[in-house]
Amino acid sequence: MCSEETQALCRHATLWQAKPTLTESRTQIINSAYQYPILESLKHYDPRNRMTAMELAEGAKEKAIKVQFIHELLSIGELYRQTRFGKWKSMIDRGLETFAKTHPNTFLRRTNRGIPQEFRWEIWKVALKYQHYASELEDLYESYSAKENEYLSIINIDVPRTFPELKVFDKEAQDQLYRILSAYGNYQPEIGYCQGMNFVAGLLLLVSGFKEKESFIGFVGLMNELKLAEFYKPAFPMVKDYISAYETLIKDVTPELHIHIKREDVSPAVFLHQWFLTLFVASLPLRSVVALWDYMLFNGLSSSLTVALALTCLLAPQLMKLNFEGILSLLKDMKSMDSKDDIRIGRVIVNKAHKIASDKGGIDEFLSKAILK
Repeated sequence: MCSEETQALCRHATLWQAKPTLTESRTQIINSAYQYPILESLKHYDPRNRMTAMELAEGAKEKAIKVQFIHELLSIGELYRQTRFGKWKSMIDRGLETFAKTHPNTFLRRTNRGIPQEFRWEIWKVALKYQHYASELEDLYESYSAKENEYLSIINIDVPRTFPELKVFDKEAQDQLYRILSAYGNYQPEIGYCQGMNFVAGLLLLVSGFKEKESFIGFVGLMNELKLAEFYKPAFPMVKDYISAYETLIKDVTPELHIHIKREDVSPAVFLHQWFLTLFVASLPLRSVVALWDYMLFNGLSSSLTVALALTCLLAPQLMKLNFEGILSLLKDMKSMDSKDDIRIGRVIVNKAHKIASDKGGIDEFLSKAILK
């Protein structure tokens, strides 16, 4: 008997399979969010027409419109009681870094439950050790971003493919992302640039409110502190370890699905490469993704494995009905059908991931044992 949460996720999986066009998807988001004034005004927003943007915003700057659009877009479906919202505000007023150090368990418990969009970027910066890297990089960003490197041609190809469904991710935002990725290639030449980084850095740019330098510093923190850079090393050794661990553990987590996937000759590597190299950004609706990142940023890179297991486990009832093509179609692209329930779906996945890790004795131990098998 499926739980209510699993049934909800499977219903959305059915909708994801319908795959509306990007325009239809965006229209649906906006029309379902009429209570958000900027989203309502942006029904006809076109960043190529500055006069229209200015008129719709009643004189507000275009960047302010974009920032407010993203804030409201990522806030749809948030359900935070006033008491919880007040706790986050209190933590910020007292100093997030200090609170995280003096009350680590409370801080982790609250981040695992989800972070309000209003505070998300400042709280993510704690996980990314932003202040530590800012002292080193703030004065160097311009030189890093202006210097040419061998990765620029592929970065130039990948940047326009990042968030094509978001009109606010316009030429200006694409130029910002281009400079961030170019700067990282110069900052860390042994890693350079790899496809997938564009979605990861792009999400940081969105959540930060298009703060370019802060996004770059946060990206460096993500690559170093969470060791995401290990995913992008030549030949992808860590990604292969994670895929191997997934293939071992899926047999235990959902044996029926494992048998079905094997029978349909589906290789998990086909969808897991995209999941891990983009941290799910390229595969799930944005609001689901930020809920997953609230969890993964504070629980380490290995939590991406439990999220992958949780997602396939929760989708098992739907996946069991599908053949080879249907399984891959669903698992490689679940972002084409956004809804106001996306945050809730993200939280359901997080709760399942946390339970899987807890049942196995902790995320890191869970991963190390699986890799050694």
